[in-house]
Amino acid sequence: MERASRIGLQDVLCLVGILVLAIVTRLPGLALRGQWDADQGNELLVLLHWVRDGQVPLLGPSTFAGTFHHGALYYYLLAPAAFLTDVDPHAIVLTIAILGLATVAAIWALGYAVGGRWTGHVAGVLAAASPALVLGSTFIWNPNPVPLGAALALLGAVLAWTRYSARWWLLAAVGCTLAMQLHVSGGLLVPPLLLAWVLDLSRRPTGERGTVLLAGLGGAAIVAAGYLPLLVHELQTGFTDIQGLVGYLRGGTGVGAGGDLVTRMLVVAFRSLAWPFTGVITEAPMASAAVTVVVIMLLGVALRGGGNRSRPALVLFTGTLLWSLPALALTAPTLLSAVPGLPNDHYHTYLDPLVLVVAATGIAAAAGYVGRFVDPRASGGRRESRLVGRGLGLAALVVLVAVSVWRWPPASAEDGGWPLADKAAVRLIAGQDIPALTLVSLPEVKSPDAIRFPLERRGAVPLSAVAGEDPPGGAILVCDPLFEDLMGARCGGEAELAYATHAGTGRVPLDRFTAGARRTITVLPGQ
Repeated sequence: MERASRIGLQDVLCLVGILVLAIVTRLPGLALRGQWDADQGNELLVLLHWVRDGQVPLLGPSTFAGTFHHGALYYYLLAPAAFLTDVDPHAIVLTIAILGLATVAAIWALGYAVGGRWTGHVAGVLAAASPALVLGSTFIWNPNPVPLGAALALLGAVLAWTRYSARWWLLAAVGCTLAMQLHVSGGLLVPPLLLAWVLDLSRRPTGERGTVLLAGLGGAAIVAAGYLPLLVHELQTGFTDIQGLVGYLRGGTGVGAGGDLVTRMLVVAFRSLAWPFTGVITEAPMASAAVTVVVIMLLGVALRGGGNRSRPALVLFTGTLLWSLPALALTAPTLLSAVPGLPNDHYHTYLDPLVLVVAATGIAAAAGYVGRFVDPRASGGRRESRLVGRGLGLAALVVLVAVSVWRWPPASAEDGGWPLADKAAVRLIAGQDIPALTLVSLPEVKSPDAIRFPLERRGAVPLSAVAGEDPPGGAILVCDPLFEDLMGARCGGEAELAYATHAGTGRVPLDRFTAGARRTITVLPGQ
């Protein structure tokens, strides 16, 4: 007979040890680890205008489609650090790192709720070592804390079901709101969680259903409250953001953008299952394929041997995964490709806690620490079988941790991170009349906010480029070598000369320097 284990002192000490491992993998050298590009500059400009100008954000960062936005809750999470430090990027990324540590703890708790202490400990170790979660804890980007929201949402659902307590649906609503606000793909958690709530309601006696209904209404109120800033914006603008979302869903989802639906679902499955352990699959395809096979096998072991305690959660997890495959294949066609040098795979990060806990449950079940394989009276052949199971479980854990460590992100960002961008701004301010210059990105489809933010934070506000108009004076060109093929010209000469010829500025640079591998900065005089 399986019994739900209570969290004791030894469990707390194990969690502390896991968090120490997470700290060691995330905090050292934090200032230099995170990349600094257009997304980071744009997000912190919003915070800067809030702190200095009182412009309260009602929308979150723009989506990839560009026609609608993520939720504003992201900015509210970062607001305390922004207001206390005048939007110091070091404080903002530290906030992201703290949310990353909370993610590890939440995944540990989810594992504990699903399969007991050993499942929790294994899940915690896998989360602490995960290269995807390490990366997501070390740079500023709105999808990075999505796994925290997903873990809390799943934890609330699992506890509501296994403890027969409706109040945990409120935690599920809080987690779901967080995931949805941070990235719109987090909304894909809603259907499986809603179905689980309906099943919980249907299994209750008539006299207990009122409590579940009340919890459901409370959860709906929590989700709705998260969208109040969006409602204010929409009432002021005639529902422009919602119209952009509807237009995307009607024709901009990219259905048919490449490959049939089955192929796209297989790619989504491949990326989703391997991502927590290997990161972007194109950077380690063989390891990603091997890890995917291991995770699928562990899912089978978990379903077969996880026991009655784990079964409801595993059914929920499996259903969520199966639902997500066609949903992501239809709504996130960019998952079919990966661009080297740019962040990737963020659409399915809400599945990270699920994948890590499934792997942990399979390892614990194979080792005989959870489910039907637990038999303290085992002897003879059964004992030998249990030893084999423990060996296989330990081997799976070692392989997954070893691959994760191998795939850890580098100790410093290739583009030099925030410090190098700020240093570039200091050089520009010292040598130029910034307010008289127009800040332009090459290619022009990319935002120049990676440099605009440090300039504005230091009090120098350049002019903004206007499509179809030549700059009234000189220009600061920020050229990204990653897009040289798109431009058909090289940064550091050709691309800048082409712009100067087209825009009518002077062609002889006043200054030119590199600020990391992703930025060549050129100052052109006016005519």
